[in-house]
Amino acid sequence: MSNAHENQKRCILTVDDDRVLLAKLNKGMREAGYEIIQGSSGEQALSLIADRTPDLAILDISMPGMSGIDLARHLRQQTSIPFMFLSSYQDADTARQAAAHGAIGYLVKPANIRHIIPAIEAALVRAEEIKRLRRIGVEQAAALETGRIVSELMRSQLEQLADYHTAEVSKLNRRLDQAQRHALESTAYARELARIANHDALTELPNRNWLMNYLPAALEQARLNNRMLAVLYLDLDGFKIVNDTMGHLAGDELLRAAALRMKSVLKPSDNIARHGGDEFIIVVEQVVSESDASHVAHRMADVLKNPFELSHGRNAVGASIGISLYPRDGKEPEQLLKCADLAMYHAKSKGKGHYRFYEPGFLNSPR
Repeated sequence: MSNAHENQKRCILTVDDDRVLLAKLNKGMREAGYEIIQGSSGEQALSLIADRTPDLAILDISMPGMSGIDLARHLRQQTSIPFMFLSSYQDADTARQAAAHGAIGYLVKPANIRHIIPAIEAALVRAEEIKRLRRIGVEQAAALETGRIVSELMRSQLEQLADYHTAEVSKLNRRLDQAQRHALESTAYARELARIANHDALTELPNRNWLMNYLPAALEQARLNNRMLAVLYLDLDGFKIVNDTMGHLAGDELLRAAALRMKSVLKPSDNIARHGGDEFIIVVEQVVSESDASHVAHRMADVLKNPFELSHGRNAVGASIGISLYPRDGKEPEQLLKCADLAMYHAKSKGKGHYRFYEPGFLNSPR
């Protein structure tokens, strides 16, 4: 984008609690020539703008804690930072409410970078126009207060701005409307494609594809925050017996029930995905020590202890769990998954229903 930066990069602040979406969005905008600062909450965004004033902010409307609306209210009252909203809501009422709160643009999830770039360019032009209007307004107010004669330069600036607004901003508005219309038209289709690509149809959990897209962003966040992260590789003990003796329908019913139980005892900050068959991956982001990962493993084992009441009878399963830690055991998704898999195998070899942390010696032991 040739006009994204002439003398220096335009700085964009992005704020969204969906880290996977944020990582993809930021990657596309960096490639388009923008400098990006990012926050996963309104509170973090306020800390960021205390050190750097962005040219534009893109805010998710719905966030835990300080919502995008609350953050927008602060930006409008306490700063001169222009902002746009990013939301999964595509109805006209929400868009009108966004404009009423001072937004100069409205983007619809899932965000398509081809539609976002022209919308950002239009918003930056609007923001610059608003700044010029404010400067002229300040000069006019000062002139009225002091009795100073309004300069011809000021009159000329105002006339030029009016002409520019009539021609250029109208054109950019049309580009923005077109981009948003395309985004709205493709939203339902894109959501269905994303659901199919990233969710397991049987358990309704995220699948391996989602996991391999999510893990790099989670690891990058852990690196930036200088924090640990745990990967738990869980295999259901006794599942094969149910599948072989009672049939695949019973096995499917058991997988669905087990997935619901495991998901119910996870914190909102933790994630679980079906890796394939009767294997599941749990990613724990807020890890301070090994004990944090141990607690999650204990909860997983405990919640699976009670027998499952299936349509074809009563069955019990357990869980063997292997745990790897970032950055101790690896810094790449594949490496951490391999280490957790090896640890799970060693846990199962010692007797079902156990968990083990990865140890370097596991690499050389036979499997």
